[in-house]
Amino acid sequence: MRKVRLPKMHRFQFLDFKNQVTIRTFTKEIYILKTGLIVQNVETKKIRRLEEIYYDIRTVRTINGQIVAKRKNRKSDLYIQKQVKAS
Repeated sequence: MRKVRLPKMHRFQFLDFKNQVTIRTFTKEIYILKTGLIVQNVETKKIRRLEEIYYDIRTVRTINGQIVAKRKNRKSDLYIQKQVKAS
């Protein structure tokens, strides 16, 4: 049987993306990343710490809608989808 090599994936780091990304969870809630790894719910304006929702994050997108990182299910790691440079 032949071994198939998958492209190397890198884990996603949130530090460079404050106020530049939206975070969608598996429960369909949408958050905006703020300074200090704080997230704010778009609908309810409730503020939470990123670590409270980290394992529920499904997709991280830029404000323009480009996918930055995603995960297939709750048990997998959050990986960079495409190299996006933070400004």
